[in-house]
Amino acid sequence: MLKPWVTLLFGITLAAAEIYDRYKLYEVSVRNENDVQLLVFLQQHRPAIDVWSLNKFGPKRVLVPPEEQKTVEHFLAHYNLGYSTLDEDFGKNYTANQQKSEHLEYQTFQNSFATYEEIGDHLMQLSREHFEWLRVRTIGWSVEGRPIRAITINPTKQDTIILDAGIHAREWITVSTALYVIKKLIEDSDQYRILHEYKWVIVPLVNPDGYIYSMETDRYWRKNRRRLSENCYGVDLNRNFGYHWEEGSDIYSEQCHPQFRGSAPFSEPEARALRNVLDNNDDAKLYINLHSYGGFFIYPWSYQNEPVKNAATFRKVGVSAARGVWQYSRHEYKVGSSADILRYKASGTSIDYAYSIGIALPFALEIIEFGYSDFQPPPSAIDQIVKESFVGIKELVYAMRKLNQTRANKN
Repeated sequence: MLKPWVTLLFGITLAAAEIYDRYKLYEVSVRNENDVQLLVFLQQHRPAIDVWSLNKFGPKRVLVPPEEQKTVEHFLAHYNLGYSTLDEDFGKNYTANQQKSEHLEYQTFQNSFATYEEIGDHLMQLSREHFEWLRVRTIGWSVEGRPIRAITINPTKQDTIILDAGIHAREWITVSTALYVIKKLIEDSDQYRILHEYKWVIVPLVNPDGYIYSMETDRYWRKNRRRLSENCYGVDLNRNFGYHWEEGSDIYSEQCHPQFRGSAPFSEPEARALRNVLDNNDDAKLYINLHSYGGFFIYPWSYQNEPVKNAATFRKVGVSAARGVWQYSRHEYKVGSSADILRYKASGTSIDYAYSIGIALPFALEIIEFGYSDFQPPPSAIDQIVKESFVGIKELVYAMRKLNQTRANKN
């Protein structure tokens, strides 16, 4: 008899194979900012195309359905963008790759991706075991009626750090990282006493409906599960925050677009739930919005090319964190605003909103891909990735604290 998790993986395999039947995965060479903008244009006008991690130079992976493949190949050739075909039938090979990952004898959150139910059960167990200094509460409900939970560690502390994960459904490794941060704060409190100078408010899964859909039906689903029309589902929650929500391309107002921003600012209950956390902690010292993949510490603004006035402060803190990751693993994280790193504007993001209400240092941490260049690293890599990501988060806190202490001493 199959174990439940094996059954789940088998279901994912069949569903993903059917959805991505005859899709091709291309690798496109990106040499400069103009090449990035060409791919942005391509995805804007061909929403069925999925450009992965459109945020740096170098090879870029593009997943293309059968009916768009000739168009894409013609486009790439016309603009002299070098490309190769990595996978002639993505659905078929996805099945084969999944089957290689189905033989785990003992599951933990560091060798497998947790289900929504497992996350909820884990948080409630922690709240029972550590009720003296840990709280779990429901901060809102998803489109499909699932509770969105936040865990608060050290609720009596004055200075606050906010961390969230899973705002984009397919970025499972961010959820694993948030769970690992919770584990370290609880189990290694003596080792990381500086971290316990702060109240931590952690939302490990902002987008439960999308996460479940990504696990059970479409592995590469990004948005929530709002039904918009007969053929269109989902709002990109990280385009739904109410600060300069309407800035940028009108393409993002099209319902079927993979980055559809919603019908209005905060139209989505998941975005409203996270907004409530931010609003209730608008004096937070640090906000970390986890994403994958890329290898970046990104700060506002996202909606415009001009950086924030205190960009030098953001850069100092981010560079210190990137240096800490480099010393730990020799992986290079880049630091900058969206204009510096992403090379395209994204309106309605949570870090822009957080900064607009007064949160001191909002960062989007794009977890590095560890060479896998996919949203699903193998289970064997989870442990290594979350440990490195924790180092980046820890170093952000240390750098922020040092900066604040230096300022306090001067005053």
